Amino acid sequence: MELNKTIQTKEIRDYVESCLNLKLNVVSRKRSYVYARAIYFKLCREQTKLSLADIAGTVNMDHASALHAINNVFPSIVFYDKYLKDVYDNFRLDNIHKNENIYENYARLLRENTTLKNDLNSIKEDEGLEKRFIKLINKIPESKKEDVYIKLGAIVNIVSLAHEREAV
Repeated sequence: MELNKTIQTKEIRDYVESCLNLKLNVVSRKRSYVYARAIYFKLCREQTKLSLADIAGTVNMDHASALHAINNVFPSIVFYDKYLKDVYDNFRLDNIHKNENIYENYARLLRENTTLKNDLNSIKEDEGLEKRFIKLINKIPESKKEDVYIKLGAIVNIVSLAHEREAV
């Protein structure tokens, strides 16, 4: 194993052990240990280029155990246990861009910036429409607001029905 890869597996191992408060190399079939190792194996498989045998060897197991954990145990974890899914997702999100070079990072940040600007502009446009509705509503005398609410509700229902018919 390369030194760089063992550093990555050590980082992943430390993260999983600290989040779940247990040691991965303990020989146990208890659910908590099996699940923790499955998360560790999955993260190592995605974050490193190590073989299954090398990954499993870091916790004194064989490649078949790692393969079983990744293919069979891990899918159950993410489906049934929100906390363990969050442990997995948080590590992935924190390390997703770790191996990018500076040009890839710059290009990705430019794309994200453009997307965020577009999102912000659409939010501003929506706020403008809402503010116009609020100004109109504030012009209505208090005694007539209930009548306007009823009529506006009817208009919304008619528009919704018309839109549903167009969609079909």
